[in-house]
Amino acid sequence: MTEGDALDFLRHSLGSVWALELLVLVGSDPARSWRIEELVHESRSSVAAMTGAALLLERAGLVVNSGAQEYRYQPSSPNLDAIAERVRKLYAAKPTTVIAAIFEPRNERLREFAQAFKFKE
Repeated sequence: MTEGDALDFLRHSLGSVWALELLVLVGSDPARSWRIEELVHESRSSVAAMTGAALLLERAGLVVNSGAQEYRYQPSSPNLDAIAERVRKLYAAKPTTVIAAIFEPRNERLREFAQAFKFKE
């Protein structure tokens, strides 16, 4: 799996820095179920942000809601687990690259338009 594959997954399946942070947190201890209050405390976030991020990860097949707003890292496939691991490692090594990928325009034509206004070094 390439860096580009991991960034594409991040762009299209997560699309949120809160979801990325949550992925890193719950992926660090796959056996643990996290209550929403614990996620809020650990991330220094809000209930709304963590609930939204958890929903994104759930839709992406990376976490399961084990009841009463408790979430656990449980990828729906080994391939998805490998992608998530690559994203976590890439974020640890190149946080700016990963965060920039989240905010990159998803539409190719929009990306080309935005590139036209970037300053060249």
